[in-house]
Amino acid sequence: MRMHRSPWSVIAVVTLPAVFAVVYQSCVVAQATRHVSWSSSLNLKDTADIPARLRAPVTEGDQTTPVRLNLTNGTATREITSCEDYLNAIDAGFYAADNLMNKKTAAFVGRCYVLRDLQNAHAPVSGHAYSWTKQSLSELPPLLVVGERSVADKAEQAERQGKSWQQFDPTLKETAVTPDWLEATDGDYNYSLGILARGSFEGSGREEIAAYGCAAGQQSTWFECEYFIFAPGSDGKLTRLTDSSAPYKLKIRMPKTESSRSKK
Repeated sequence: MRMHRSPWSVIAVVTLPAVFAVVYQSCVVAQATRHVSWSSSLNLKDTADIPARLRAPVTEGDQTTPVRLNLTNGTATREITSCEDYLNAIDAGFYAADNLMNKKTAAFVGRCYVLRDLQNAHAPVSGHAYSWTKQSLSELPPLLVVGERSVADKAEQAERQGKSWQQFDPTLKETAVTPDWLEATDGDYNYSLGILARGSFEGSGREEIAAYGCAAGQQSTWFECEYFIFAPGSDGKLTRLTDSSAPYKLKIRMPKTESSRSKK
């Protein structure tokens, strides 16, 4: 039986615009044995309810106000109200055309991809449960990179070389941490990372985490959110399993083992 703890909530935080700062408060569904677990902010009782959650309107933190998002592809525009709308539009090449719409995508990035991936997740049979700590910046790969394409290229190269986010950006400092919520800054941008779910997503049976991260400019209007799945290694470092851009598909999906199926 799952024991639901208090959900995450949207409140004012000094490191991000108040309307978009999502703070976890013991947000993950606790279970007595190793199973797939997820943030209670997803309003999900069972994975069988995912199709209905994908069709439901995406709402603000008050759980009542719908988020209305317009995505663009050339001269075409789509109005997005649900995760199903959003995922279909992203797969079709639609994107947020301006910063206002980009900020509105935060609510969708923090819900839709993890609901999509939870449909194929299963109980882990190996590895350990990962939580954020003060060492996480030295365990994460370079993320949420702000700048021109050349900067992103350097970050991707650093990731391939096994360098951490902290090594790539030595100015990065942790400012707040709980097991499921991490905040950091480099002096120009504020960063936040929340764990959305735990389980085996790519099919190997090892425990992985699905997470959602945002970058916000301190002196600019820059705002960007991304989705990730990470696999913790035996050395504590996290390997990114998803593509670095939307729709954040898994790079490799392993076949489920009989032991992992039996744990579902």
